[in-house]
Amino acid sequence: MKLDDHFRMLHKRRQALQPAAPVFALEHDLSGDDLELLLAAVRGAVAHGLDARYRTWWLPFVVFAAEIGYDYVGDEYWPLLAQRAPGWESGPQWNVPRNRNRIKQWFKQFAHDYGGAEPRGGFAANFNIIAWPITHAVMPADLQRQMAQLLFESRGVLSAELLADPNALGACLASRTGGYSERFRIFCANQSLLGQVAVALLSGDDEETPYLVRSTLVRLVAGLSNEQSSRSWLARARQSADVIRSSGFLSKATGDTPAQRNRRVPAVTNPKLLLRHQGGGWHPYLELPDLTPLQARHQQVDQELRSLRARVEGHPRPLARGRLLYPDKVPLSAWPRPDVPAIELERGSTAVNNLIAEHCSIDPGPWWVFRKRSGGVAIEVKGKFVRPGNEYCLVGRLDSKPPSLSWIVQTMAPAEGVHAFDLTVPQIISAAEVDQLAAIGLAVVSDVSIRPVGLVPGSWDGEGAIEWLAGEPAMLAVSCARASEKCVVTVDRGLPIVLEFPEDQSELIFALEDLAVGTHDVNVSLLSSEAGRPLISGSLAITIRDLHTNREGATEGTAIRLFTTPARPKMTELWDGRASLSIDGPLQTKAELAIILRDGEGRELAKLHRSVSVPFGGSAWERLTDQELRKKRLFSAYEEAESCEVSVFQNGMGFASMVCERGFDPLRWVLAKQHSGHHEARLIDRTGSGDTHVHLFSVEAPLVGEQYDSRQPIAVPAAGGLLRATAGKMRAAIILPPEPNRLRQRHPAVPRCWDDQLMEVQRLIEGHRWWLDADLPADPFAHHQQEQVLEALTTALVSLVAGHRWAKLERKRDPVGAHRQLELLDEMSKLVGAAPKQRAVARQIAGHLWQWLDSPAALSEGFADAIKALVPSSGMGDHHAAAEFLLALASRPGSVASWADAERDRLLRCVLLSPVLIRAARFAVLGTEALRDASNQPAFGVGR
Repeated sequence: MKLDDHFRMLHKRRQALQPAAPVFALEHDLSGDDLELLLAAVRGAVAHGLDARYRTWWLPFVVFAAEIGYDYVGDEYWPLLAQRAPGWESGPQWNVPRNRNRIKQWFKQFAHDYGGAEPRGGFAANFNIIAWPITHAVMPADLQRQMAQLLFESRGVLSAELLADPNALGACLASRTGGYSERFRIFCANQSLLGQVAVALLSGDDEETPYLVRSTLVRLVAGLSNEQSSRSWLARARQSADVIRSSGFLSKATGDTPAQRNRRVPAVTNPKLLLRHQGGGWHPYLELPDLTPLQARHQQVDQELRSLRARVEGHPRPLARGRLLYPDKVPLSAWPRPDVPAIELERGSTAVNNLIAEHCSIDPGPWWVFRKRSGGVAIEVKGKFVRPGNEYCLVGRLDSKPPSLSWIVQTMAPAEGVHAFDLTVPQIISAAEVDQLAAIGLAVVSDVSIRPVGLVPGSWDGEGAIEWLAGEPAMLAVSCARASEKCVVTVDRGLPIVLEFPEDQSELIFALEDLAVGTHDVNVSLLSSEAGRPLISGSLAITIRDLHTNREGATEGTAIRLFTTPARPKMTELWDGRASLSIDGPLQTKAELAIILRDGEGRELAKLHRSVSVPFGGSAWERLTDQELRKKRLFSAYEEAESCEVSVFQNGMGFASMVCERGFDPLRWVLAKQHSGHHEARLIDRTGSGDTHVHLFSVEAPLVGEQYDSRQPIAVPAAGGLLRATAGKMRAAIILPPEPNRLRQRHPAVPRCWDDQLMEVQRLIEGHRWWLDADLPADPFAHHQQEQVLEALTTALVSLVAGHRWAKLERKRDPVGAHRQLELLDEMSKLVGAAPKQRAVARQIAGHLWQWLDSPAALSEGFADAIKALVPSSGMGDHHAAAEFLLALASRPGSVASWADAERDRLLRCVLLSPVLIRAARFAVLGTEALRDASNQPAFGVGR
């Protein structure tokens, strides 16, 4: 009754808040002795089988489960509960799935009766049982240090508005978690919970907070204070919050509310347009945006960006999976349409695509102006103004009419849907000419300039867009050739700030302080000495970029930087070649690279130290991965490791580091080497479903699985294989290392069904994806076995589609070496097809293999051009999209499993009807591979 009364009263108080706040089971407010009595009662009930008489009083079990959640450190919840309550899940009367689900039902009852917190986001979806007790633990002990650090690092962006609005504060803090651990980012994905906990922690020592009972708050603060760094971080963050509260006033801005102003699209996530002069004309490109702020704020965004392909408006074909994770420039064949999202994920959720569309927009036009730079590049001028004496390219939609001025000359259109004009702005412009430019939205800035001064900004387009990092002074200089008396500055339509020009000076320097992270409209008006009459006015777009978007980068002020592709990779991606690392710094210098494997508590397990030449990346990282990371001495350490710390140091230049985590996955395989020398695999199952299935696929029969008990360790077969676990929609797979003496040198046999070709092709694609996407242990033999199986499945698929003569050629390839592969190229060319068009395609491919050797882009473009004559009759549509699909099908067929089902199956039917296309693609793939092997050049495009 005491707990019931306490939680009901707490629920009533929380409901009165605006907005209403939830109740947490950890807020039981029990003293030490009372809590021990409750825990002992629960342990006794568990020991007696938890029959109906005990289950009637469910509230103590909710408190007990929340206490377990508070001590949870990210491994497995249920073994920890069983350790604290002996007999849990071990008695003969226990039904494991039913009793685990009972915990969830009790927490849902707690939410109904007492307004208890409900788990949200990806964590709740993937861990639908343990998410409840962990959420009700408010903040598990292993996350408290990171919370203190986040509050400390965010103290500069705190405001009275944020401290008064937990939801806004939670959104702000969540957007700054890009460099923190994955589990902490998962916790922060529940932004309302994050904001309420943060407001409570930032309250003063003697203050009450409506969001947590005092005993729970004191407990959290005590946990945060156990370590010196955490104690200092929290104290300084609370001090900043106290100063803001004591200031006694809110924002001085008028007009739009802060929330409304924050809806403005941040420039940091906007894609940028640029033009390049190629082949006698201008060609448009879209610079992909940095989506790190969205990844940090929304866990689902990060997941979908990694796993789905993206479509860019104006680009003819989808981008590869993960392409949006790193900056790049994409050529456009058509100008972006105003009513279509600039970037959209194929098969992406509505929520994620809406978020990307909101934060990644392109100016709708109808006119765009680009300032020409050296090197044949033209950069978009966001402010849409021109300066006398400069050259520009003006792009407009076809229904828009340019000014009739002699110095505006039509040129080659950069893309479909628009026309273009060269502007050579004269030194002297008449008033009539200014009016004509104004009619299409262009302004002329002549005798006034606004530029950044002081610390070099992160970005400055030379016209109207500037970026600074948070914490850097935003300093501007305004100069005018005509006499000015005053300068009026307004930020985001706030109150005007009037500045006096220095006497007898034509330049005024000033700083804008405390600009929040995001984009700000800064308007500058100059007043003449003639009764304050306006002389000229203009605007700037100033973006304050949050430091969190590259926390893993170089230390501030250093000349050496560390980059990864994709951004923020997992440790497994870095280890097995799906991610790459590069070091940038002064050319032809030496740097010290260190790679440290650490366990879940941060202890060092193994360390690799090497001297490298800067710049470092590409093939150099591939060689390091093959020769060092997968050595046997690192194998056991890698399997135990939860994170990998990569750092680079250069004398006199600086230091940079980054941390890659293994990832907090619902299902995960762990390999351990036994004293006998054999390996054993164990599944870590955090799903709590009790309905997890495990299958072992052998190398000899890679598509036939044998079922195993998911709760028991599995002895790894001598020949290796693939272990695959499934629980609902969740998957985990790992390649098992073979014993060295059992390493297969020939392709595994893949039995095929000839009754339904499409169904068999689909089966082979899906099987290839299983082996392709599986995690790799730190064992080079496992990688070799994986490649053997992948090649066998690819060969089986191509042989099935391409016909028996090509299948016979594929069998010849199996035992031969690189030089013998070259001898087969002539035969491949002849087998592509006998018709004149088909022979012409084969000749064009053969004549360009050397040109495609080192460039996937060149191979894709060249092959698309080669098959252009064959594609129309096949029904595949656009020849570029067809080329991308065919090359993937002929080299890594599992990768096409991510294509939309209907589109993939349509293209497969076209290929089955026109097998010459798969033969041509296989010839291009095998031909470049054979030439590369023969010349001992490193492979490209093999990253999984």
